[in-house]
Amino acid sequence: MINTLGRNDLCHCGSGKKYKKCCGVQDSSKMFIEAQNKALQGLLQEFFENHPRPSEQRDLLKWKDTVENLLVPLYGEDKSNGIIGDIFFFSERVDVWNAFIEQKIAKEERIQIKQILETWLNPMFMAGEVVSVTNYRAQVRDLLSEAVMEIEVNESFPVEAGNIATGFYLPDVRIGAHFLMVLNSLTVAVEVEQDSISKLQNMYRSSEAATAQEFYSHNILTVYQLLSSGLIATDKVSSAVLETVQELENFLIAHDLKSDELIEAFFHYAEPLALIPKEAVAGAIQFAIENRLIKLEWRTDDTAKYFAVDEDKLEGFKKEIESFYLNAMSNEDTEKEAAYAFEVGTDPKGNELQNWQLYMHLKNATIQSENELKRQMEYYHSKSYEPKTKFESAQLLAYNAYTNSNTASRLKEIQQLDPKNTDAFLLAAEMETDLAIKEQLLQQAVACGKERYEPEMDVAWLYVPNRPYLRALFLLGNFYWEQARFEEAFPVYYEVLRLNPGDHQGVRYLTVSALIALGRFEEAESLILHYEQELSDNAFFGWFKWSIEQQKSMLSQKSQDLYTEAIDQNPYVKKYIEKQSGALPYPKSAAITPRSPEEAALIWTFLAPTLKGSKHNIFQT
Repeated sequence: MINTLGRNDLCHCGSGKKYKKCCGVQDSSKMFIEAQNKALQGLLQEFFENHPRPSEQRDLLKWKDTVENLLVPLYGEDKSNGIIGDIFFFSERVDVWNAFIEQKIAKEERIQIKQILETWLNPMFMAGEVVSVTNYRAQVRDLLSEAVMEIEVNESFPVEAGNIATGFYLPDVRIGAHFLMVLNSLTVAVEVEQDSISKLQNMYRSSEAATAQEFYSHNILTVYQLLSSGLIATDKVSSAVLETVQELENFLIAHDLKSDELIEAFFHYAEPLALIPKEAVAGAIQFAIENRLIKLEWRTDDTAKYFAVDEDKLEGFKKEIESFYLNAMSNEDTEKEAAYAFEVGTDPKGNELQNWQLYMHLKNATIQSENELKRQMEYYHSKSYEPKTKFESAQLLAYNAYTNSNTASRLKEIQQLDPKNTDAFLLAAEMETDLAIKEQLLQQAVACGKERYEPEMDVAWLYVPNRPYLRALFLLGNFYWEQARFEEAFPVYYEVLRLNPGDHQGVRYLTVSALIALGRFEEAESLILHYEQELSDNAFFGWFKWSIEQQKSMLSQKSQDLYTEAIDQNPYVKKYIEKQSGALPYPKSAAITPRSPEEAALIWTFLAPTLKGSKHNIFQT
């Protein structure tokens, strides 16, 4: 159980500092940001709850009568009402919004909130193409000014590269000069005709507007009309289509398969159909098999038999959706990337060698300005580094050994060059089968890594020479955890989190797993609360929360509700829960996408030790 700490008590992390100057700083920072978010959201809610006022109602209704017939056929009644309201208050009568914000600025005593509100005067409008999506952020290029901005995306607001996002935005200077908050009326179109985009761009170039914002302010309705094609509007999709898409996804889940590309192609093909044929799902599956969208070794007769449909009709539907898919692919300029993938594993991250070489190039350089640093980094970014000492040669060999099949021969050479190289001990431990010797090698790695660790860095992980020590601690903790020695694993994991609170390695999940396995539920819940983010971690922490609750009270309504929520976040985990099969050890290196079978396997690896009735050593060998 976690004891309540006073701000002047010694911090529980063992640093020797007072709580208010140690971990309390991080907790306070998170609470500060959450308080700011709550204040800003409350301000938006206050505006729309109190507007339109009676004095504004007449103007709004007059404006609505003017534009409603133009927008409703394109966007539907609900979405059109949101667009009309935003255009009215953020453009036509932006003076109403500005007066409200200026009043709030005058009364606001918090400096950072005041700075944010000052950027909210005259909200920005933009029609932008999504260039890329990385880690729940989309980079959006304005179709007119070509400026690239960033917006936050998630499962409830999904976008992909090539989509066109149109609407009003509010800057969030806390995150960056180019980061924008999305307002409710934003529309996302998936397949806008190039002619429409070109027409809009030609109108801008031939106009007398000095800026893109000035052009938008006089042509907002035209922009919405031109870019309405390809609009995502699931409220107009028939229930038959949605039910069939769900049937297709349920099949994929049941067979541990995932293909967003298949779901998207099937949805867009079926969307306009008046009648969905019985063979639709079977045909889609066979199409996916033959086009390698899923890994399933079924012939057409196997698929027909499984779904109990006519083989010839299945073949006919397969050809139709295949033709639709190939035509859509031929109209795309760029290959789609997997969205929201994140890297996990105990091996060095994919870009660590490059970062190490860049650090080695620059560590002794005399740099007098930020611009000079930028030039140097650009110059050395892709240049290999020639080691100057035996220690440097050993580290370079160690990085290469992680991706080389002939690790044993490399290991001997590394040890000769640098007997205290941390990664050499880690590589030796990886090859060792005797558990006692393996543990000894990992402890030696930790000891050697600690000797070379630089504790004074503001962010330990960003100083590349610190990473071998952080890796060594992580692997030692994993060794104890996989042997169900959770009492020994927890303090090692906690040390990693203390040294690197930002947790670039994903240690938080294994720490929570160890705490739940030890029955230390309050501490596990506290750690989840500390690290859980609104737009990520949902499936991992969702299943952890269920595990905690079902051990407190297996048959409670809360336990059942949490189970339903966790299944929604990653339904593939359900099969592991039912089978209670052995979990795979934590991976050395893997790329995981949310709500996928791969994510489910990793969740089960974390979850299996926490469940009642699980054997002490639940890992497959």
